[in-house]
Amino acid sequence: MRERKRVACVIPPFYRLIESKNNRLSPAMHYVAETLKLRGHEVVFINGDFADDSVDYAERLSMTLNSWLFAERYKNGHESFEEVIQILVNFKPDIVFIGAGDVLMPTVEMGSTQSCAYIAKRIKETLGKDSIVCVGYGHLLKYAKKCDLEDLDVVITGEGEEQAIEVVEKGLRGKLPSKWCQDMDSLPILTGDYIFHEYKPEDWDYIMSMRGCPNRCTFCHQPSLRGFNVSTMSPERFVRELRYRIEKIGTKGFYFSDMIFAPGTGPRTIEMINRLIALKNDYPDFSWWAEARVDTITKREIVENMKRSGCRHLKFGVEMANQEMLNVVKKGINLKEVENAFKISAECGIERTAYVLLGCPGFNDEDYKKMWQFFYDLKADNYVININVPYLGTELHEQIKDRLIDFNLYKDGEESFIHTSLVMKEFWNISDETLNMYFSLQGKKDDSDFRKYKKKIVDKEQYMKNRQIVYM
Repeated sequence: MRERKRVACVIPPFYRLIESKNNRLSPAMHYVAETLKLRGHEVVFINGDFADDSVDYAERLSMTLNSWLFAERYKNGHESFEEVIQILVNFKPDIVFIGAGDVLMPTVEMGSTQSCAYIAKRIKETLGKDSIVCVGYGHLLKYAKKCDLEDLDVVITGEGEEQAIEVVEKGLRGKLPSKWCQDMDSLPILTGDYIFHEYKPEDWDYIMSMRGCPNRCTFCHQPSLRGFNVSTMSPERFVRELRYRIEKIGTKGFYFSDMIFAPGTGPRTIEMINRLIALKNDYPDFSWWAEARVDTITKREIVENMKRSGCRHLKFGVEMANQEMLNVVKKGINLKEVENAFKISAECGIERTAYVLLGCPGFNDEDYKKMWQFFYDLKADNYVININVPYLGTELHEQIKDRLIDFNLYKDGEESFIHTSLVMKEFWNISDETLNMYFSLQGKKDDSDFRKYKKKIVDKEQYMKNRQIVYM
């Protein structure tokens, strides 16, 4: 018999600090919550970025131009933090897991070291420093500033299912060595009776069949997290969870959030697509979208079968429409492959997103301007404009760390920058003209049937004057 503990799993506010929200369920923390629930512990899963329908999602340009708000609010406080604290006061947990970047999706903005640190401090102040264990969980904590770790009793920087058990049941403490799940079929099917906020079916669209990535892009956290270790879920197990969510939750559209879904044309890919076709036959409303590499979209027959299986949108990391830049960041693709993948996908009736990444060592604003025409000519259905962030632990950071220090960045640990950061725009000398050019390309988002995205640019002058939010 094990002692039953009260455990809270918290995604700290992040999007809400920049006038947006994120009601999706973070997969890494969800697996930790489910694992502990199955072992008999009392669990609550709290999403600090949750907001009801009275709050719309901010579109990408708004989040970029509002990114300065993050620092203002995690330093000075925000109602979203206090909402989480009040839930915890009522729940009276023994242990709180706090997210700081989702280790399963390291290129996605979910949580931050500073937001994690702020809420850990507030928890200790409110619930009693000696009466509660705060666990920081996320990839950004691997290189966090010392001050951001002060109120964390435990730090988990790898995949947390196994270590969460040891923290809760065996009293494991300290900064733990990174571990990863090698057998994804052994993972529990995710349920939701412990989720605090009232969720909708679309909040369950993140789902994964693979962890890790075999590629080596210099700007990505993944190599420092898993190295070359890639774990896969069997097609049978993956489709079993899809069926559960369709039947029990009511989810119809899914975001396959693998770093690369169905890489290559091998037996696993073929079996996966065949099982998805069977699922689509059983549930005609079932659809999915996924991350993909352009060098895997080469065989028309496979792409046609992807469409038959319910694929409606593929998201391609094009990043840079300049072969020299692609070589510098070790993307491993060429522009001909980009054009071919976009052409085949369109001809097969699949919508396409082009990820754009501005900022590359050795290049300047004029070089970014010159790329624009290539992206325009792709006629993508949507464009996601990112600004390159040299996270600690990445090869990119090692390449330019002296420049970063000269720019007064990353002097004593990880910064809370996201791919819409105006600070990084300044670092790369990206002009307003260039940024506006790229944001003029934005089209229809893959999940726009479920989520409303609005222009919500905050007037900075008004905010600094009277702390009031006024949209421009």
